[in-house]
Amino acid sequence: MDVITTHLNADFDALASMVAAKKYYPDAMLTFPGSQEKNVRDFLATSNLSLEFKKLKDIDMQEITRLILVDVKSTDRIGKFSEVLDKEGLIIHIFDHHPF
Repeated sequence: MDVITTHLNADFDALASMVAAKKYYPDAMLTFPGSQEKNVRDFLATSNLSLEFKKLKDIDMQEITRLILVDVKSTDRIGKFSEVLDKEGLIIHIFDHHPF
């Protein structure tokens, strides 16, 4: 299973990055690792985006075969997803525009 996620307390930059990554990985699940900024939550509650966001509790971490991280490169900012980073065979793709 492919999962696209971002950093905790996701902002609009993170949301836009997730939507863009979905274009490259159309079969991947979109999942926030935790909370979103209030303005992002409000936007998602009222928008007509045709994307489905899975709840973190509905993701079986052991089923993840590819983890696509967007707008984040620090493992301490991806919440529960950091638990699968050592999983044998896991493929990790990182897309982040922040300097090292």
